[in-house]
Amino acid sequence: MTKGFADVAEKTIPSVVNVSTTQILEGRDRNMPQLPPGSPFEDLFKDFFEQQDKPKRVQSLGSGFIVKVQPKGDDAYAYVLTNFHVVAEAKKITIVLHEGAELEASIQAVDERTDLAMLRVKLNSLPEDKRNLKAVEWGDSNKVNVGDRCIAIGNPFGLGSTVTSGIISNRSRNIGVRGTAKSRLSEYVDDFMQHDAPINMGNSGGPLFDLEGKIIGVNTAIFSPSGGNVGIGFAIPSNLVKETLDQLIEYGRTKRGWLGVRIQNVTDEMAESLGFGKARGAIVGAVTPKGPAAAANIEAGDIILEFDGKEINEKTRLSRVVGETEVGKKVKVKLWRKGKEVNVEVALGEFETSSDGVAAETKDKKDTVPNQDIIEVLGLKVSKITGPLSQQYKIKEDMTGAVIVGISEESPATNILRLGDVITEVNQADIKSPEELVKAVEEAKRLKRKNITFLISRGGDMVYITTRIEDDLKSS
Repeated sequence: MTKGFADVAEKTIPSVVNVSTTQILEGRDRNMPQLPPGSPFEDLFKDFFEQQDKPKRVQSLGSGFIVKVQPKGDDAYAYVLTNFHVVAEAKKITIVLHEGAELEASIQAVDERTDLAMLRVKLNSLPEDKRNLKAVEWGDSNKVNVGDRCIAIGNPFGLGSTVTSGIISNRSRNIGVRGTAKSRLSEYVDDFMQHDAPINMGNSGGPLFDLEGKIIGVNTAIFSPSGGNVGIGFAIPSNLVKETLDQLIEYGRTKRGWLGVRIQNVTDEMAESLGFGKARGAIVGAVTPKGPAAAANIEAGDIILEFDGKEINEKTRLSRVVGETEVGKKVKVKLWRKGKEVNVEVALGEFETSSDGVAAETKDKKDTVPNQDIIEVLGLKVSKITGPLSQQYKIKEDMTGAVIVGISEESPATNILRLGDVITEVNQADIKSPEELVKAVEEAKRLKRKNITFLISRGGDMVYITTRIEDDLKSS
């Protein structure tokens, strides 16, 4: 490798573009302070607040790469792929080719779940002999191994066509990116490739290549306490990117399977609390009414062990397996339900993007009901659901259980439970009242459980939370 990465860079740089966007930020309405008539500060304040009220143009930069070219005809175009977060809310998108030509682009299709956007770039302004742009070659991300060399090309800090190199540090990293109203990346991409090729702000949406010049990932995020590169970058695997792109080109959107459940992975602590053995599967927190799972009689509390013959575990996550399954296909699902295995058949629906509201966290940890109505267990102060509590915490009218109205600093659950959480199950046993909660905790102690699993209602969502009970056992 006497020439280093020169041959790979020469081959791939023409396929990589800079993505420049312009956003309009609305001005903030502010009332100018009242000044005495004739004040010398009147004109100064007036100019200042008029500037604050005006909409502002903000430019941002990212990277992208060419995936398809149609160079002929009056409607000559190219498709460029980038991260959705690079172009979200953009009023104007400009693509800058590696030799400097600037082209107008528009969003053709997006997929929030993978944070990918496909742009349509008009080629009419280019001379005909310059329109045959070079698309990337696709590599197989499943064949990438830890330790393999890789090359990142992008537009960090506006410095176009920057080439950096490194190695693959990890193959299946779930980085827990927080989803937003615009991007639901955290729900679907759970196997990022981690690498140490230097990437910075502006590299988002740019390609990660192998030494054959084939794309193996799309750079999407970095871990950085300082905001700059520290050698920890994350790329979406190319196989998932290619699958998404093919659907965006063919349908203008993605078509993914939908089961209609809210799930969580089963942890070691949760498995111990349920007497389930080793941690495996995904536990169902809620079932969408009239969805595919509901039609197949899948219930909240069921643990999905296998889906379409695939065992569900930390490396084979249910959301991805379902999403990659053909819409309408009938699949076998193996469940673990209250101590025994149950098999059902599900006809998958089609996933549609939706937004889930989450109630704001209440930070006041003072009691909110009279002391005589409160029962304390595991350092939690709980009450039956009353009209005032339902209104305060936005609890559904038909909800039953024990609502948390106080949390001791010594409670093992102090950092994971919140005021207003409604405990509806303990270790898969229904809880209708605070008294039933106490009995369920005592039963867990009798069975010498070290952990206990609650099913709680929080802001309308059903969530499983596991906490220790051993501290409480020691003091009893």
